[in-house]
Amino acid sequence: MLAAALPFGLSSTAAADPPSCPTGETPSEIPGGWICIPVQNPGDPDTEDPGNGTPGGGEPTQCQDGDKVVPCTDEHGGTWDAGHGCYGFRLDPQPPANSPLWRGHDPSEGSIWSCDHTVSVLENTWFVANGAEPLVDPAVLAQTALGRMKLERADAEIAPGPEFHTYVHIDNWLWVPADQWRALRETVSAGPTSVTVTAAPARVEWDLGPETKICYDAGRAWVKGMTDAAKTTCSHAYEAIDNPIGDTHDVSAQIVYGATWTCSGACVSPSGDLGEITAPSGETTTIEVRQRQTVVTN
Repeated sequence: MLAAALPFGLSSTAAADPPSCPTGETPSEIPGGWICIPVQNPGDPDTEDPGNGTPGGGEPTQCQDGDKVVPCTDEHGGTWDAGHGCYGFRLDPQPPANSPLWRGHDPSEGSIWSCDHTVSVLENTWFVANGAEPLVDPAVLAQTALGRMKLERADAEIAPGPEFHTYVHIDNWLWVPADQWRALRETVSAGPTSVTVTAAPARVEWDLGPETKICYDAGRAWVKGMTDAAKTTCSHAYEAIDNPIGDTHDVSAQIVYGATWTCSGACVSPSGDLGEITAPSGETTTIEVRQRQTVVTN
């Protein structure tokens, strides 16, 4: 059994005295107090494709509704509250001080939470004291943010392009549009916790038909009129052809990102690493490769 940090309450009990946790949860001390963490087997790592990419590291925490695994947050930003059997939302704005939703509590002592982000009645609301707001594991929010992120689908460019041809042992320029080589950010919040995922491009993986190439930047775009002195940071030379009159190859590119996250607000962890994520390829191109012929004359 593995202790997984799920939605929990931050106890106002003195740091030296662990709180009495509900059945199936165990107390764990953090700076400023104690938390009750459900004890469960989180199961197998999530291997689904987040958004447009492929997951790297990271093993998202799971939440339980009885024996059923449920997402720890929903599409409205609610946090799973096992005690109430629903996704909890802090009402915004909070009810007026004379509202029966306070159930006699002083508004300065806490806040009202609800199972429904659109309708708030006595039956689906409850009072949460200050310092006891439900929290969600920021790693879970990071996975959610990663799933919403729109990764760049790299458009492959090569020179010479499809309208011309190249030869074996000749360096061919490779590049993707410069505006596709950029860091991406996505933020997801649940209750008092906000997590921002940053995906920074690390390399481009090129599929050149029978051969591959890795470049660590976007490459330099070739422009008509450049002289032989022009240099590129990403190129590839084919070593051989199969067809004596020339081979034609499809060329595609994929950007590989390194993804990390940082947490702000109420956080049980300040930051984490999601590993590498490979985006799908975008527009492809082609290249024709020929062999120079040598003519011997007497």
